[in-house]
Amino acid sequence: MSEEPSSLEDAAAPAEEAVGGYPDRAPVPAQPSAPPAWTYFLSPIALVIGSIIISATIWYTSDDSSAPPAASAVANESPAVTSSEAPLSTAKDLLTTLNGYAKQIGIDGTKFSQCLQDDAAVQAKVSLINKHLQRGSALGINGTPTFVINNKMVVGAQPSAIFDEVIDKELKGSPTSIQEYSANVQALASSTPPRFQILPGKVDVSDATIEGNPSAKVMIAEFSDFQCPFCKRWTEDNIKRLRARLGNEVAIAFLHFPISQIHPNAGNASIAAICAGEQGKFWQMHDLLFARQTEWADLPTK
Repeated sequence: MSEEPSSLEDAAAPAEEAVGGYPDRAPVPAQPSAPPAWTYFLSPIALVIGSIIISATIWYTSDDSSAPPAASAVANESPAVTSSEAPLSTAKDLLTTLNGYAKQIGIDGTKFSQCLQDDAAVQAKVSLINKHLQRGSALGINGTPTFVINNKMVVGAQPSAIFDEVIDKELKGSPTSIQEYSANVQALASSTPPRFQILPGKVDVSDATIEGNPSAKVMIAEFSDFQCPFCKRWTEDNIKRLRARLGNEVAIAFLHFPISQIHPNAGNASIAAICAGEQGKFWQMHDLLFARQTEWADLPTK
């Protein structure tokens, strides 16, 4: 499915489609001198993060219905992975639903609600998310999920064996040539556009939320969108397996990359996760948002 750009800014951004279940990438145009413009509609009595508009950063088109569902560092949290077992929410709006999630993961609901509604607090989080968006765009990322494992970029919700191979090779010495990898990884590297690349350096994760040791030998920087079905599938298929490896040698950093042109509540979800993180429960909210993605994704903000 494709869409016509709605403005000159949209026309300047690249087109992208989900092919074979994984997002393809196209070159990202030069970034504007001013940061991307995010528009939120704040109200004193409701959540009030309305439509998010990212100017001249990303243009992504995909028919999600036909695709397979695919701050400072916070370490040593204990993520909950049973969040999908709780009863489904019957709330009709996003604010009520997110406040219900806060109660479910056991954080102070009043503080959480204030975090979502305070203008200055929201804008600080918008600034952080924009930094992550710009950081990813500078690397040529325009689809989710995309991972940078030290300096090795893996695009899409690839099988766990691919991640295991790349992680294991980083632990043993960080290869500098594609030929040092298996035929499966080499095939990803030779695809058009490539789904595996060796980058010049690592990603800055100093302002990301980290699970595992922030000084781990292998850092997995995940650029993700809470409303992305591919990201949901990757999380469901891989996060429990990956968490068994996290610690002093392997860590994962979450960088927010909401593609709001097709996922209008993705930025809202990112802010909710950051607010939960301020009470030490980022990963619990992370798990819950992905587990309940179909429940909150299309809810109105009020």
